[in-house]
Amino acid sequence: MYKYFLGFDVNGLKNTFSYVTKNAIVSYLDKEHISYTFDVNDDFEEAIVPSGHDFFAFYSALKKKNVKVNVIAASNLDDFAVKRTPQAPLLSLSSDAKKFYKLADKLLVYLTSQEKFLSKFNLSIPIERIPLVLNSYKDELLPSQRNSFLYHYQLSKNREIIVSYGILNKKESVMDLRAIARNCPEKDFLFFGKITPDAFKQNFTEAMTQPTNIHFYQHLPEELYPSMLNQCGKLLLIGDCLASPQILLDCIYHKIPLVSYKMSGYEELINNSTALIASTYSELYSSINLQTYQDKTQLAYELLCNYKLDK
Repeated sequence: MYKYFLGFDVNGLKNTFSYVTKNAIVSYLDKEHISYTFDVNDDFEEAIVPSGHDFFAFYSALKKKNVKVNVIAASNLDDFAVKRTPQAPLLSLSSDAKKFYKLADKLLVYLTSQEKFLSKFNLSIPIERIPLVLNSYKDELLPSQRNSFLYHYQLSKNREIIVSYGILNKKESVMDLRAIARNCPEKDFLFFGKITPDAFKQNFTEAMTQPTNIHFYQHLPEELYPSMLNQCGKLLLIGDCLASPQILLDCIYHKIPLVSYKMSGYEELINNSTALIASTYSELYSSINLQTYQDKTQLAYELLCNYKLDK
């Protein structure tokens, strides 16, 4: 009998947000010599499921087996929704996430900031922090794969690439991204994730002046992820980036410089010693154009490697 069934729906594993979660769990279980299977028809003691899509794909089979179901919470963009308030849009759990979280026996998270976020919703389900998993994707790259990210998005290796990911729910964040791209024409900016309709809405003038060096995508194909880590010049954390913390962990582990701009969450890893913190547009511009990050990337790497569950 296996200890765990890993409930990753094969049809759903087409994007980086699912891909990195699966890799992290598999790496941890292999390291600890814990048995697992991907076949729901096998005999196993418990299940680990990374997102709502995967939960519902296997729910009927798991219910028949009467096994405990552990959900990796906040691991997918679809777990989140934007809640409108009179003051500003706030990040919340999606209605689907609330449904399947309540059906779970336990929620699994990596960081205390995730635990604090989930505790706001009175889910009445145990929340357990699990060890961080650090993978060196660069070691797995074949020479022919190192530039696949560049080729896919038609980018030049002579231009610095700034990557952002997560959820943008404020028009201000999108406008600032477009502005920084416009003011840094020698760099390329790519955002992967979810943007709310109100945040992305443009008037005619904005649409006509959209800079050509910024691109918005919902997902990064999983096969391009290792190459992205190899080619990314800086990771720009902007807006609400609680979704898929494993991407942040991988970027820190690969010593990619961090720029945090009006971003909430991940406070246990992001501070003035480990990242460039920008609270105004002028600070953002200076941070994006700074060339020397070595001390901060090394401190971020050391903090990550020494991060303990009891923090």
